[in-house]
Amino acid sequence: MDEQVTRSVDLDAPLEDVWQAVADPAERAQWLDDEDARSRHVRVDDAAPGERLVWTWWRPGDEGDASTVSVVLAPLDGGGTRLVVTERLTPLSASPVTLSAARARIRALWAARLVGLDAHVCVGAAARVAVA
Repeated sequence: MDEQVTRSVDLDAPLEDVWQAVADPAERAQWLDDEDARSRHVRVDDAAPGERLVWTWWRPGDEGDASTVSVVLAPLDGGGTRLVVTERLTPLSASPVTLSAARARIRALWAARLVGLDAHVCVGAAARVAVA
């Protein structure tokens, strides 16, 4: 049974800056900086520059617990960028209670991660203004 969690955020940053923060592994590591994310191996499966990045990630030795993350970007009218992230879980065998707990945990993780992304792109924008 597939389960998924979707979260979105509107960022006050240009699409190019958000794409850089999502697509560049070093930048992604700066905002995707929780114990769960740091413990995973990542394989990029698909990328449409400026639009979509899809990766599969898993914990070493627990490939059966892999999930796929899709990040889709879209420009907002008046500036800014909407980011929608969907993590698809593919549990091999789990009870409905376990799946419910996993969904709740992943929702909370992505909420914190998106706050981190917002802070990351805002700090980057502020640094570019200070240099100019």
